[in-house]
Amino acid sequence: MPRLIKIFAFGLVLGGCAGSGMELAECRTADWRAIGYEDGSQGRKGSALGDRRKACADHGVTPNFEAYMDGHGRGIAEFCRPRNGYQLGTRGYRYSGVCPTNLESAFLTAHADGFGLYRRRAAVNRLSKQITRKHNRSQTIERLMASKTAALVSYQTAPAQRLTIGVELKQLTEERIEIERSISRLEIDLEQAQYDYRNYRESIAHR
Repeated sequence: MPRLIKIFAFGLVLGGCAGSGMELAECRTADWRAIGYEDGSQGRKGSALGDRRKACADHGVTPNFEAYMDGHGRGIAEFCRPRNGYQLGTRGYRYSGVCPTNLESAFLTAHADGFGLYRRRAAVNRLSKQITRKHNRSQTIERLMASKTAALVSYQTAPAQRLTIGVELKQLTEERIEIERSISRLEIDLEQAQYDYRNYRESIAHR
């Protein structure tokens, strides 16, 4: 792919406010074929010209529709390449229906492969982060228990405080036990997710 395709964030419909706020000088000197190509190659629909037309109308300038659409068609052809569909899928970008019929099938197949990889990688990352948070909490509990145990045996601690500390230590112990159990379950889930990710990656490697 000759250049990096820039598109909007995950889940957004590509092609919302392209060109809004064009200045007078931009409208007068605009290369509408190049602008159309840029919009198309970024996955924006041809309707993006409407925003540019409105902005330039404020300055008394009318866009060259034919030149824009010619450039847009060329840009869309680049955007709708299967390789780009795959790359966009691996980044979690959703398809917004901009590809023409003759290009859409191959694009969608490649995009589905990439998006499947994205979802599996996201599952691995999510589980890894959950395990890390659990370990961090477990370490915090250990520090709290050490501190409270020291207070419990201190001669300066009043009997009423010892009772309260004892209850807190019991609660912390129970929480730590549950966290350890949770970590064990999450590690099993992570192992399965990693296995699924590797298998899926290998299954699409030849395509």
